[in-house]
Amino acid sequence: MNNYIPNEVKDLTASKQRVMQNVVNELENTSRTSKHKWRYVVITTILTISAILFVFNEIFLENEQQTATEVQLDFTKPTFSEEQGLLYLHGVTLGDSQSKVIEHLGENYTIGDYEDGSDADFILDYDGIARFYFYQEKLDSIIFMNVDENFFNKLFNDYNGFKFLTPTSGNDRYFYSKDTGQLLKATIVPGGNLYLYLMAGGNDLLENPDFPKIEPILD
Repeated sequence: MNNYIPNEVKDLTASKQRVMQNVVNELENTSRTSKHKWRYVVITTILTISAILFVFNEIFLENEQQTATEVQLDFTKPTFSEEQGLLYLHGVTLGDSQSKVIEHLGENYTIGDYEDGSDADFILDYDGIARFYFYQEKLDSIIFMNVDENFFNKLFNDYNGFKFLTPTSGNDRYFYSKDTGQLLKATIVPGGNLYLYLMAGGNDLLENPDFPKIEPILD
């Protein structure tokens, strides 16, 4: 007879519980990782869409502003203002840079020719009726070649600054800044168009014997 008595069988319950707990923990970790990945994907998508919308909005606003500027400008009725002795037409004045002029007037221009004998380095031509002459990269003079006469008549009458006529030279009309020497001249050219010039007249213009005799207009 075999007298072998087997060892006591180990209780595997605790081991099975540990294995099951490990499986459960792994599943929970995987679930949490998946949730974190999903949140990351959602956040990344939202940020990307927001960035794209922001860029499109900026482009739209820029185009809208440029279109509005070009639509509002009327070179037959140039807006006029005076600040600290500087005379402005459509928001630009002598001494401004090319970039500032283009910013105010838009990019619908051509490069002007030099058939008029100008000494300018560069000419911006808008619609063939407004020219901006640059010398050494600064705005040197402006010509509007088809100004509405009724519009200018009202502008001239309403202006409270120093203004005058030159009866000996066809009753040309002028605005003059004694502070800066800037001169705005309105004259009727052959053919009937009213030309408006903004130029540097000089601080001693009125004492210049070669300048036509003036007739100041008093309000």
